[in-house]
Amino acid sequence: MDKDFVLNYLKVKNYWWTTGRIDEKDKGLERPEYVSAIEGSFSIERIIALSGLRRSGKTTILFQIIDDLVKKNDPRNIVYFKMDDLMDKAEDIHEVIKAYSELTGKDPLKDELYFFIDEIHVMKNWQTHLKYYIDSHAKSKYVVSGSSKTLLYKDASESLAGRIKFIDVFPLTFREFITFSGTKIRNTADFQNPEEVKKLYYDILEHKEKILHLFNEYLEVGGFPEWFKIKNYNTWQKTLEDYLSIILFKDIVTVFNIKDPILLEKLVKETAKESTNRFSYLNLSNRLDTDRSNIKTYLYYLRTSMLIYISESYTKNKTANERKEKKIYFWEEGLRKAITLDTDPAKAVENIVAWHLTKKGSESKIFYSPYYWKDKYEIDYVYDDGKSNIPIEVKYGAQIPDTELRSLKEYSKEHNPKKAMVITRDTLETRQINGVTVYLIPAWLFLLTI
Repeated sequence: MDKDFVLNYLKVKNYWWTTGRIDEKDKGLERPEYVSAIEGSFSIERIIALSGLRRSGKTTILFQIIDDLVKKNDPRNIVYFKMDDLMDKAEDIHEVIKAYSELTGKDPLKDELYFFIDEIHVMKNWQTHLKYYIDSHAKSKYVVSGSSKTLLYKDASESLAGRIKFIDVFPLTFREFITFSGTKIRNTADFQNPEEVKKLYYDILEHKEKILHLFNEYLEVGGFPEWFKIKNYNTWQKTLEDYLSIILFKDIVTVFNIKDPILLEKLVKETAKESTNRFSYLNLSNRLDTDRSNIKTYLYYLRTSMLIYISESYTKNKTANERKEKKIYFWEEGLRKAITLDTDPAKAVENIVAWHLTKKGSESKIFYSPYYWKDKYEIDYVYDDGKSNIPIEVKYGAQIPDTELRSLKEYSKEHNPKKAMVITRDTLETRQINGVTVYLIPAWLFLLTI
C-alpha cells in the first residue's frame, strides 16, 4: 500500500471532517426515494449496495445520505472513498479502513461508523473483505455502489448471501426531471387506478403547457441528472458520447476483459437503433457477422451495465417462449438518441414508457420481467407484477380509431385482463373493447403516475 497517498486521499475526500458540512455541489438535488430506502435499511445488519448505469446519480445520492449523517454524528464517523481512485494504491479494502483507523483512532468493529465505498466492483474480492466485518458483528454500516449490477450480484452471491441488500438506481424519471427543472408537482396518482389518474389530470391542468414543454425536453435529452448543470444541447451531445465511451470501456471492456471491443461498439449501435423492436440472436449475429454465442454473451454484458434490457414474449408456455423473438430496449433515451440521431417521437415515448414500467415492476416484484405479446397483432408491453395483468399499447398519433386497437381485442380473448391502457399523445378518455375497459392516457400524464 502507498500509505502516504491513502492517508492524504482520505483527508482530502472527507473534507467534512474539518468543515462539518457537505458542499452544495456534492449534494445536488435530492432524490428522496433512494435516500429514504437506504437510510431505512441502516437498522438491518447488512451491506447496502447501489447498482445502476454510470452517471445515473449514485454518487450524489451517497453524498445526500452523508449530509444527513454529518448533521447528527461526529463528522469523522462518516467515511467516503472511491475504489477507482485507489486501485494502484491499496491492496484491498482492509488497508483503506486500517489507514482510516490510524488517522482517526476509530475502530470499525466497536464504533458506529458509516463507510461509503463507491465503484466497489473494480476491486477484486471486495465481498470477502466486507464479509469479515459483517461476520464480526461490527457496529459499522457499509454502503457500496457499482456500475455493474450483475457483477455485484455474482460477487455477493459467493460470500454475502443474506448479508447484502440491493437497491437499483435509475436515470431520472419524468417526475424527477420536472422536480429538477424547478417545477413541483406534489399531487400523485397510481397508474393502475384510472380515477386517480383522471383526478391528477385536472389537478395539474393549469400547468399543462409547462409540463408539455418539459416533456419534449425530456424526450430529447433523457434522464441523466448532469443535464441540469450543462443545459446546452451541443455540449450535451458530446457529453453523452463521453458517457458511452466510459460505460463501454470502463464498466464492460475492462471489467469483463472483452476480446473484441469493436464488436461491442457495433452491437451497442445496433441495439440503440433497434430499441423497441423485436429481434433474434440469429438475425443479430448475421447482421454483425459473428457467432450467435458472441451476441448472447455481449448482450449479457450490456445488460449487466444496465445499458439495455430485454423483454420476453408473454406466454403461458415457457418452452415456446424460449424460441420466440425478444424485444430490446435502451434504458436511457438521451443516450439512445445520441447514438442513433433518431427523431421519431413515438419510438422515444415507447422506450421511456417501457423503462418507467420496468422500474415500477421491479419495485413490486423480485426478479420482475418485462413482457410484450405477439400473435396476429402485437401488444407493446404487458405489465405483470404478480397481481396485475395490464396490456399497454403506445399510440402516438393525433387520432386513435378503434381499428388501431385490434391487438387489445385479440389479447383480451386469450388473457382476459380487467383493464387495458393506451398511451397517447394527448387523448384522455375511456372506451370498451371486446368487453374490456380501455383507458387512453396522455404519455406525459402517464409518466407522472409511475
